[in-house]
Amino acid sequence: ILAEFKWERPIYFAITVGRDNFMGLEKYFQLEGLAYRLVPYEANSSDGQTGVVHTEKMYESLMHQFKWGGLNNEEIYFDETNTRMVMNFRNNYSRLAESLFKKGDEERAVKVLDKCIAEFPGEVVKFSYFSIPIIDLYFKLNQKEKGSTLLAKMIDEYLIEHEYLKGFKRGSGVQDDLSISTQVLSSLMSIVQIYKLEDNSFSYSENKGKYYREKEGEKEEINYSIYRTNTFLEEYLSLQN
Repeated sequence: ILAEFKWERPIYFAITVGRDNFMGLEKYFQLEGLAYRLVPYEANSSDGQTGVVHTEKMYESLMHQFKWGGLNNEEIYFDETNTRMVMNFRNNYSRLAESLFKKGDEERAVKVLDKCIAEFPGEVVKFSYFSIPIIDLYFKLNQKEKGSTLLAKMIDEYLIEHEYLKGFKRGSGVQDDLSISTQVLSSLMSIVQIYKLEDNSFSYSENKGKYYREKEGEKEEINYSIYRTNTFLEEYLSLQN
């Protein structure tokens, strides 16, 4: 029985997102950074992912100890392996921020999300399905502008991707990618609806790179994030055809 072992030194496992076959040991995993410590007691996670987050140790590692060495450099090429690695890093930051939020430590939760976006921006590695919890957390933390900016960026990217993939013959690989793209757009639409980001009392327009909303003859300029979230539904519904 694991609880009866005498631990002379910590045992760590480094794993990637999506791997879930650990001979039943995953309920003894504790996430402390980018690796899991195998602990002599059950450490079940409340977020459905592998390992329970040790908030303080993980915060110290991700915010103060780790040096990322230029993963925010747009001139660096990321192959498939390194792209997945960045996705894994984002996921770990998101899990830490979620843990802090649940403990009522909103100030540090925002700092964790901000550092994640600064170190692993979408200009280097595209935001993926695993980035959606970051958007959700920004809104939960009343960081609407940050959440809306990231939301608009993902809406644009995945609408373009979806349209691009529809132009190919439906082979199995293309169909899988199209399904993922559709799932991401559906999740982004849910964010719009959950946080009531649409205001249908206005009409929205674009002219020469500027964005406007109008009601009862009064027109005002708005930022792109507001325009994007309020025009998303119509485009999203058109994908169903």
